[in-house]
Amino acid sequence: MDDVAHRIYAYAARQSSVEEDDLRKQSGLPTTEADQAIQRLKDLHLLIPCNEARNRYVARPPAIASTTVLLPAIRELQQRQRELDEASALLAELTSLYRPEAATGEGLQNITDLTAVRQVITDLSTQCRSEVLTSQPGGARPETALKEASERTIGLLNRGVRMRTIYHHTAQFSQPTVRHVDMLTRLGAEVRTVSDAFSRLLVFDGEAAIIDLRGQRTGGVLVRDPSVIDSLVASFERAWAQAMPFPVTYNREHTVTVSDDLKLVLLRLLVEGHEDKIIAKRLGVSLRTYQRHLAEVMKRIGARNRLHAGYLVHKLRLLDRDS
Repeated sequence: MDDVAHRIYAYAARQSSVEEDDLRKQSGLPTTEADQAIQRLKDLHLLIPCNEARNRYVARPPAIASTTVLLPAIRELQQRQRELDEASALLAELTSLYRPEAATGEGLQNITDLTAVRQVITDLSTQCRSEVLTSQPGGARPETALKEASERTIGLLNRGVRMRTIYHHTAQFSQPTVRHVDMLTRLGAEVRTVSDAFSRLLVFDGEAAIIDLRGQRTGGVLVRDPSVIDSLVASFERAWAQAMPFPVTYNREHTVTVSDDLKLVLLRLLVEGHEDKIIAKRLGVSLRTYQRHLAEVMKRIGARNRLHAGYLVHKLRLLDRDS
């Protein structure tokens, strides 16, 4: 309702009935604009045709018009409200029956769909109150994963939630990962790196965790069992205590230390007899990068082959500093 429609309605309300031409004159506007205002009044049932004259109208009281205009909408809202009440009652009934731990009997729930895993992580992040622990193996992370994680983590840090993350040493050689860590540490996140293998893990407030689902790269396991959670947190804390701060600027001494740590772990895994693919995965590097490191290590210790390398490692006690 604009001023023109108000003016036309006020005039019509003072008359027992009024012709359409008179209403146009009262508007003081060209015919087209006047007709638009009159049509608005008709749509609201504030102007209704006179029974005895085709182009003559009677102003209708707003209270009566509102019944005609609003009643269908009110009925629709009432129907929607009934549907919402029924749905809420059904969900409440089903909630009382649902037990996440029933999925495995031990407070574990397998989630095979990646979208569902992401939604669970988002929900747990939203509900988190005090601290999130995360460990992200595999070295450099895809930029899409970093972007998704950034949005959640920024929201957590802005709410005052403590955030601690563990990466592989090799993650610090990825510029996208370095930029990601730099941004988050400026907001208060704590990030460290380790040389050896660890599992992917997210723990929220020491009450719920997400771990990898065996045999499913895109799946996860939602853990709520307190005993399992305590064990996961203890493993994280042991790794955290041995980890090194993630450097966001180049430091030659730190880089040399990291490189030496990686080579020691490589030697230990080699002597233990692990396959190349397994060692590369535990170091968080590609198979090609691992093979380059292996060649450097073999050359440094003067080993002719892997058997000779194992002999030299024991003879020279090269792993003593790693024990």
